[in-house]
Amino acid sequence: MLNRSVCALLAAGVSLVLCTPLHAQTTGTESATPASPPTTTAQAPDTTAPREVQIDQTVINIPTTLPLKRHHSYFRLVHRFTRDLGRGDFGQLSEDLFGLDEGAIIGLEYRFGITNTIQAGVHRSILGKTINVFGKWDVWQEASGHPIGLSFLPSIEGQNNLRQDPQPGITLTVSRSLGSWLVGYVSPAYVHNAHTATLRAQHEGHEHEAGVEDANNDATDTTYLGIGARLRFLPTVSVVAEVFPRLSGYQPGAVTYNYGIEKMTHGHVLQLNFGNNFDSTPGMIARGGNPDQVYLGFNLSRKW
Repeated sequence: MLNRSVCALLAAGVSLVLCTPLHAQTTGTESATPASPPTTTAQAPDTTAPREVQIDQTVINIPTTLPLKRHHSYFRLVHRFTRDLGRGDFGQLSEDLFGLDEGAIIGLEYRFGITNTIQAGVHRSILGKTINVFGKWDVWQEASGHPIGLSFLPSIEGQNNLRQDPQPGITLTVSRSLGSWLVGYVSPAYVHNAHTATLRAQHEGHEHEAGVEDANNDATDTTYLGIGARLRFLPTVSVVAEVFPRLSGYQPGAVTYNYGIEKMTHGHVLQLNFGNNFDSTPGMIARGGNPDQVYLGFNLSRKW
């Protein structure tokens, strides 16, 4: 009996020793395994919509108050076809591919951000081989809490690669946005020597239809006012318009105007526009547009 009792106790002790570590190991493993968090599907951000309604350095010709970041670059191609869209009937117009067959006035522009508020640039147009060298100081930004955006643009331009008819000028641009869909611009500008002796003798670069009288023909300087707007009606599509009434001084030709539609994609802005001029510099704008004529053109810009 004693032997059976001892054996029973030994068997119970061995069972206890063997079972306890196994139970503890199983329990510890279960407690160490964290519960899987519920899976959620992350929604990709919308990268197609621009952050603000100002998307380019210009409306069409009016300079905007959009800054260029420090050490960043900006390039713009300006293209104006020389065929008047109102000349001839629709069949003749389509035969010329709406003006694409008759050549174009081309301008190239490059800007560089010296600081986050100061930039420098150069623009060259084949119209009179005009070169315009300019700077831009973005003084105020609505994004910084100011009620308006404010920029100053001093410039000097001249024909024949800046060797003829130097025309210094200053432009002020004021902008005001309405939410993320509309921004308006008022841009007064002054151009000195808009009517040089060479221009008076030859009228190079601003030929107008016969019979159009030059108002205040003896004046040499011009002050004009640029008024424009950009209206975004789709996340990456906007319509633009601008007009440049002259306020004083030399005022030949007709008041310059332009309008168009543009698409923004991956840092590019492609704009199709129409207007009564080939202008792309302040001196050209001061000399006005062609009355009763409309030209097709486009702007293509890229920043990086």
